[in-house]
Amino acid sequence: MWPFLEISGIFLPTYNLALAIGVLAGATQLFFAARRKRMILQFLADNFFILLFAALFVARLAEVLLHNYSLLQFPFFWAENGGFDFFGGAIGFLIALAILSRRYNENFFSWLDLTLLATAPALFFHHIGTFLAGSAYGTQTTLPWGVTFTNPEAVGYSTLPIHPTQIYAALLVLGLFIFASAIFKNTAKTGKAGIFLLLTLSIAYFFLDFLRGDSAPTFGILRASQYFALALALVAAILVVKIKQSTHEARSGEFQIHPKN
Repeated sequence: MWPFLEISGIFLPTYNLALAIGVLAGATQLFFAARRKRMILQFLADNFFILLFAALFVARLAEVLLHNYSLLQFPFFWAENGGFDFFGGAIGFLIALAILSRRYNENFFSWLDLTLLATAPALFFHHIGTFLAGSAYGTQTTLPWGVTFTNPEAVGYSTLPIHPTQIYAALLVLGLFIFASAIFKNTAKTGKAGIFLLLTLSIAYFFLDFLRGDSAPTFGILRASQYFALALALVAAILVVKIKQSTHEARSGEFQIHPKN
């Protein structure tokens, strides 16, 4: 593939470029989604660094623990072991968002919708970037759409056809984002779009990992990331129960008859 893009003798990592585009697309999505629901982004702006730190902290901690690195390598950037775990970051972000929403009396489900809808475009371009870089590659396949990463600079250098798991993931994210956007636009109930994305993405990533060919820590028959995906799916299921309970309580309050004094 094309791990680097050369411009006037300067080599730029294609993954970084794709991720930068994804961040801009996510920020644009966040702005328009907030505008549609007439929400002020001041809450996110005021707590941006707290949310970012919580996501990076748990993402880095998960990366260190899952790969059996020394806790001395915990700082965010430490030689070649400076990566982050996506699912750990998602868990850290959700915990911080729930705490901050409760502290400032904000609607957690409204912000869940906005932030997850904004995350989807970033995830889409992230997967495009991993495809260009040849990372997060799949197992060998005889299917006609199998790809080879013959560029020696590609992370997943291979002369044999392998599953383009990065493209699978990108298409899944795109499709689920379209469905979630429709839910967001056509329902006044907060939380449905965000919970839909959280649940379906977690399940999709869980099954997609069975086609991954890159090395990763495993526990039993599952990759470590699959356990995190199941944990996020469980969180989404709990949120489904919570939102149904709140809806039932609201309806009970509407139909409750109070006797006259």
